[in-house]
Amino acid sequence: MDNAKPAESLNKHQAKTAATLRSVLDAAEKIFVRDGYERAQIEAIAAQAGRTKGAVYAHFHSKEDIFFALIERKANSRREAFLSAMENDPQERHLEIVRELFLDVIEEENWPILLLEFKLFALRNKDSLQRVRELYRLLYDDASKNFFKNVSSEADKDRLHIALAILRGISNAVALEKQFNPVLNSRPMTRQVLGKVFDVLIMGSGSEVQLQKDPRGTKSVAAPGAKPKVRRSKKVLPEK
Repeated sequence: MDNAKPAESLNKHQAKTAATLRSVLDAAEKIFVRDGYERAQIEAIAAQAGRTKGAVYAHFHSKEDIFFALIERKANSRREAFLSAMENDPQERHLEIVRELFLDVIEEENWPILLLEFKLFALRNKDSLQRVRELYRLLYDDASKNFFKNVSSEADKDRLHIALAILRGISNAVALEKQFNPVLNSRPMTRQVLGKVFDVLIMGSGSEVQLQKDPRGTKSVAAPGAKPKVRRSKKVLPEK
């Protein structure tokens, strides 16, 4: 029985620590979105979390540490959702999954703003460049491996990497622009237009990926390894 007490005490301590970390990062997300990284204050984060400043410093050395922990938590959440979907769905649906995740970005309020703050931080803090690269790799490179392993040609992989990088930039830009331009708040229409942009860029990448109609008629699905079918318009000869 004596051995059980320290273990029980440790579990309670771990649970309390986890709860503190969660509340601090939840608060930090609100403060960084509201104030931006440069203007955000640890005092404001502590107040938002309902903790003392000392409690925050007990877990984080600096505002930068809080910021990176927050981005890492968000990145891990997105990465795990992506990998879970890729593992639990057949290969034929992998590009469809990427397509849906691309479109879902425009529904998010905080993530595009946090990502912009993250990129601005990287530009202004060269001494933290290695940490930024590691997080960027967590955000994109590692999660993409499961998708690209089904693409045999290295040239196709390069083209798809470029196409997806462009698409990420577009989706993040639209999510930010939506804050200012009400026309983008038409959710179905915006998703439809962005879906067509995705299809065109993937088809136009020259990769051996074909987008086919989903039997449900609502989405396009991927058929990796299939040659893309491109409709060519007939040339009209001028009348003599």
